[in-house]
Amino acid sequence: MAEKKHEDIQYVLKHFYKVPIDAIMKKDVWNMPIAYLDTPIEDIFSIMTARRHVWIVEKKGSTKLKGVITEKDLLEIMAPKKIKPYAIGGIDIRSLLFGNVLTAKDIMVRKVIAAHPNDTIEEALEKMKAFRIRRLPVVDKDGNLVGEITIKTIIIQFRKVLKWYRITSP
Repeated sequence: MAEKKHEDIQYVLKHFYKVPIDAIMKKDVWNMPIAYLDTPIEDIFSIMTARRHVWIVEKKGSTKLKGVITEKDLLEIMAPKKIKPYAIGGIDIRSLLFGNVLTAKDIMVRKVIAAHPNDTIEEALEKMKAFRIRRLPVVDKDGNLVGEITIKTIIIQFRKVLKWYRITSP
């Protein structure tokens, strides 16, 4: 019986990989954590008390994705900076303590790894694994945010498909 269950998982997963992420992604952009380039850092902290990330878009009324802020980014600006006199190369001096972090634009990550609605679940998982991230914004061809896909969403949907398959297969 255990062998049958394992075969089910393999069979379903092979087919699940091919599903476009558009079929399972969160499309309720209005309910996603979104801020603007000029959003004050205090407002970012407020959003981050309930979320683990914030998508940064160009301005109010726009969905043009410009960056992302995660808990890790907030840790970087909150932790005290210790600049060593022998440091070589570019030193990241963004810090709340130094007073040079005022808006979302000042701390956001600009090079966002994104997915597209027609990408497959397999492609999304490969990006997540390669870049060690748990969520991807989904953008259209013009770079507008149309949704997001998370590892949690993928796991939940896979469980549903597997359960459905086991109920309906002989």
